[in-house]
Amino acid sequence: MRELSADFRPYEWALATAEAARIAGIPPEDVLRFDANTAPGPPRAARPAAVSEALERIHGYPHGGYPELVAAIAAYAGADPANVVLGAGADDLILLAARTFAGPGDRVAIVGEPTYPLYRVATWLAGAEVGNADPIFTFCCRPHNPTGALGEIPAARPLVVDEAYFEYCGETAALLDGVVAIRTLSKAFGLAGARVGYAIAEAETARQLNARQAPAPISTLSAAVALAALAEPPDIGPLLEERERLAARLRRLGLVPLPSATNFLYVPFWRARELAELLLGAGMIVRDYPEAIRVTVLDPPSNEWLVAALAGFLERLA
Repeated sequence: MRELSADFRPYEWALATAEAARIAGIPPEDVLRFDANTAPGPPRAARPAAVSEALERIHGYPHGGYPELVAAIAAYAGADPANVVLGAGADDLILLAARTFAGPGDRVAIVGEPTYPLYRVATWLAGAEVGNADPIFTFCCRPHNPTGALGEIPAARPLVVDEAYFEYCGETAALLDGVVAIRTLSKAFGLAGARVGYAIAEAETARQLNARQAPAPISTLSAAVALAALAEPPDIGPLLEERERLAARLRRLGLVPLPSATNFLYVPFWRARELAELLLGAGMIVRDYPEAIRVTVLDPPSNEWLVAALAGFLERLA
């Protein structure tokens, strides 16, 4: 086996829902996940009818790929099918970009660290190292995870921009010269379990990415659900309103959430680890950082449970 970087650390999953339920002493269905940045519930498109026809063909391969899905993505993104690359979620495309652009001896720059850890994992798996000195290409998360900031598009090229939260900000780097924009149906579209993502790139770059991609990177069932979802794009207006309402509620507690262009809030707090552990004991999972917690915006009742818990815990931590 090829040796990995001495700095390599594998991707670590968040705590399983079942384990969180055991810690809190509640049924798994009562655990509230404020850590995943996914939609509060499944989309209307996720109905049995969306996959019934695909189930009838489940015994066969998707010969020829998914041209209907590629066309639907292109139409949604304002691109041409020749610009589209399919992947099993954004993660698959991040790994694909790394092995396409980088190899042993190369360096890959990552803008805005600390950020999504898979950029580092993908770099190391490609045999490259993370570094800012003469990078072969650059990763950028925009809007930024975990802070939620939009920020400027870096001038570096080639540039791979992770636009997982594109729908919440409406700004894109897609089809700029030298840019690969990666998106997902896991967030605003509410299809995280389906594992469907796509990249938008210049036609020749997309061709090279597709040449290095698996023949059928997603399942026929996922493709069917994705097609149905793209026919009914999400209305993110209510969630954005709820994000601002939740931010205001947190400010009333004395917290100062950062402005967000996403579906989550980054909330500075100097005892973040302790606060996250207290919330876990109450069946609420947040993502904690050295001096902040990150909170996904869920539905109003769930968010109010969080606010109430925070109010009590902040009094105890005072």
